[in-house]
Amino acid sequence: MKLTFWGTRGSLPTPSVPQAPTHEYGGDTTCISIEWGRDGLLVVDAGTGIRRGGLHWLREGRKNFTLLFTHAHWDHLQGFPFFAPAYVEGVSLEILSPRLPGRPPGNIIEKALYAQQEEPYFPAGFPELKARISFREVQPGEEMRFASHQDEIRVHSALTRHPGGCFAYRFDGPGQGGERSLVFATDNEPPIDPASPLLKMTRGADLLISDGQYTEAEHEKRRGWGHGTPALCLQEALTAGAKRLLVTHFDPGHADPQLQRMEETLTAAGKAKGIPATFARQNLVLDL
Repeated sequence: MKLTFWGTRGSLPTPSVPQAPTHEYGGDTTCISIEWGRDGLLVVDAGTGIRRGGLHWLREGRKNFTLLFTHAHWDHLQGFPFFAPAYVEGVSLEILSPRLPGRPPGNIIEKALYAQQEEPYFPAGFPELKARISFREVQPGEEMRFASHQDEIRVHSALTRHPGGCFAYRFDGPGQGGERSLVFATDNEPPIDPASPLLKMTRGADLLISDGQYTEAEHEKRRGWGHGTPALCLQEALTAGAKRLLVTHFDPGHADPQLQRMEETLTAAGKAKGIPATFARQNLVLDL
């Protein structure tokens, strides 16, 4: 499996400026992609990072896309109106939406994507899109399988602790030297209960990607907001027995120098516990 971070920022895009540089860790909001086999591709979330991803995939000549959403908060879908493949005739685009408990009937991602492209918010509505677009819902805990010729990737989901609900996803598929697994748990205030569905799903993963948006001091004032700290992410990884940790979903108020200090603290704590623990970076590519 090949993992690419197209966007690592939480809440809203954060352009780099001299007074607050963000070019090292990234300023685009959440989007990752997972590739496997000959041409398998899954895209998770459509923050502003998906714009660059879409242009890249068009240059590659891709025609088939599957987008998997964690939830409908705006920083995870605000890049979709700028996803160039959606405007190309002959492109097929399947959009998978989480079925979040307590939500009213209807596909939440379909509603949200249509709404953000309606007037007066955006000049090009869904009727302007030329791709063949289909929507379907994913149930909590549902197993999904995606094939790329002889290779297959399996995807499971679990609810995170986040206002309004959010899905984390586990991906199991072919990797370096055999099957590999990664868990993407953005927008999560990590529970440290080993019996939680998320920690059960994360058990033994080769890589955990988790939301460490806040410092410890910030988290004290923002408990219940649905985001974690690097220390909580590390505790989560250790409790689940994950082999490696990457922290993402950086706060818009955290520029590169502060993130570097936070990362150094996390890496030292991880080393003391025997687990590699670092921060994600926009444009980071990992071959698992």
